[in-house]
Amino acid sequence: MRKYFKCLAILGVMAVYAYPADTTSANSENVMKAIERIVAKAGISFDGEFRSQFLDAYVGGNAVNPKRRDDETVEFTSVDFDIKARPNTITQGRVIFRMEQDWRNFYSDISNPIFTRWISIDGSLKGMFSYNVGDFRQKYTPLTLYTPDIDILYEPEIFAKQREVAQNEVFIDNNQKLLQGVNVNFAAEVYPVFNELKANVLGTRLRSVQTNITNGSKVTSLIDTSRMEKFMLGSNLDMKFLKGFSLGGNFLDIFDNKGSYDGTGGDSLADTMAQNTRIYDMRGGIDVGSLVDAKNWKVNLSAEMAFSSDDSSYYNTQNKLKTLETKTINGNALLTGIDAEYKLEDMFKVFLDAKYINNTSDFRNELAQSPNFVGRRIMNLDNDSSNSSSNVTSPLYSSFDALYQQVFKFCPSEKSGSVTNWWYKEPFSKNYYTNMVFTQAELSKMKYAYLKSKYLDPSLQLVMPFGPATPNRTGINANVSFDFLQGRVQVKALGASLKEIDPYQVSANVVLPKTDYTQIGAGAKIDVAGFIKWKYPFYISSSVVSSEASNDGLAGDTNYLATTLTSVFYCENLYFKFWKRLAFLGGVEIINNKTETTYSVTTNQLFSSIGLEYKLTDGSYLTGTIGQIDVTHENDPEDPSVYSENFNQKLVSLFLRVMF
Repeated sequence: MRKYFKCLAILGVMAVYAYPADTTSANSENVMKAIERIVAKAGISFDGEFRSQFLDAYVGGNAVNPKRRDDETVEFTSVDFDIKARPNTITQGRVIFRMEQDWRNFYSDISNPIFTRWISIDGSLKGMFSYNVGDFRQKYTPLTLYTPDIDILYEPEIFAKQREVAQNEVFIDNNQKLLQGVNVNFAAEVYPVFNELKANVLGTRLRSVQTNITNGSKVTSLIDTSRMEKFMLGSNLDMKFLKGFSLGGNFLDIFDNKGSYDGTGGDSLADTMAQNTRIYDMRGGIDVGSLVDAKNWKVNLSAEMAFSSDDSSYYNTQNKLKTLETKTINGNALLTGIDAEYKLEDMFKVFLDAKYINNTSDFRNELAQSPNFVGRRIMNLDNDSSNSSSNVTSPLYSSFDALYQQVFKFCPSEKSGSVTNWWYKEPFSKNYYTNMVFTQAELSKMKYAYLKSKYLDPSLQLVMPFGPATPNRTGINANVSFDFLQGRVQVKALGASLKEIDPYQVSANVVLPKTDYTQIGAGAKIDVAGFIKWKYPFYISSSVVSSEASNDGLAGDTNYLATTLTSVFYCENLYFKFWKRLAFLGGVEIINNKTETTYSVTTNQLFSSIGLEYKLTDGSYLTGTIGQIDVTHENDPEDPSVYSENFNQKLVSLFLRVMF
């Protein structure tokens, strides 16, 4: 029927222009333009999501500044439009934009700008070629082009939904990297040689000088500063043949445009040097189960080797006639693994994923090492007047606040730099999930986060802070999961034993011993509805994961003591749908951190929350939650005279999502 209406519309336009009052040569052009507009509009589709939220966060405790604001609310209504215009199968234009109204600024915010979140031109040809111009997402392998994510074992449903919303704000999905540029793909079956052949070529700009804007008057929560424009060219090839063998490889070139240097210099000579890093990768795999036509089991063997060649530390852009050094820093990374699965009809299934990692300390690739989470304060930021309000050492920082909260538009209460430190009165966003590609200088400042980092959260990023491509690591990382009774009972266990390859060199004369990293955890999930024959979802889960970093320090040196940091993460979850549209959610998460040297420092975090989820229609949900975060810092708890610092954050939220 739609085709008939389109044909009638086209015939109508042609009839109008067939007998014009003035017959000129422009008539044919007018006819064609009108037809093109009709055909193009016929391919328009709309998707999107309405949101509205009320969130109240009240903070109390002896760590709270009594002279500062202790209550903050989030109140807004917004809509995201995802528009796709597809005049034909070869071309599609896509735009995602947001319109938001902040209730708190309803009478004073005279302008309601439209925030463009995504613009791209996409297309495909004959099912084999596809392309993206503008915004796109892409990933290659964990050692090359990849976004490392935070994995929480059996994360409670009530918290996981909040984290999903926060991550969607920056398009984090399936470890893909958000990029902007040109992306071309080829995928086909080339019979009889290849079962599958995939190729990709892309080019993108990673950092820019022109768009650097300081805090205030911005819509991003991190300052994307850069003294030079940074670009990346990449290519990837994957082949599968003989129904069980695979080979692949890729090449990345990350480089700065030396001519774009802004001349500002920096704290050290390294800040004035342009980067040129090349990453080469090759990999292979064998699907043993497919080769022998196995029925109840699968075994996949894989190996990946990546090499980096970097001369970024040796070109001085302040004096273009002078080259400091020509020496190149070379590094490599190895990731081998086995994936195995065995199932016994519908009664039992076991899955093993084991990896061996060997990444040298000189392996450099920020496209795989840039973390997607940077722990900073979200709610009650106005209360903190300390110099550490923007990082994980803030007195009012909690991992749970950073993990699960986000504010698209926040307006500070004052502009005084002595009070508000790193932000101004102009509105900005608070969300510390990010797809930003960090520079090598920024990543080096984040090293050894378990001792003194201001950016990485040791509760979440202790063992492998930069993902599988974390430099200076060697050891084993394994996961095993069991599935019983058609999924009614699930059990998972994980373990890692890693250590540094090279010791950390503090200075020319001071070298620390190698640090050891361990992680062990287990959890279970039970589908209660399957046992009691309840017709709606009803399940519970529980997990505990312990991570540890240990360094022996230097004997007799009071500045570099033997140090051990242990972080234990507990999760308890309940999801009970007791009516066709109404479900009860409950969750508890506990983090216990302990740093031990000649003294001990203990931090305990507790997040407990309950809520109701009401399904209005398909794709429409109303969720109400009540929760509280409790954080206690204690210096040497065995000494009763030591002062302990604590705070609590009471959270009340009502959140409406309507997807269309």
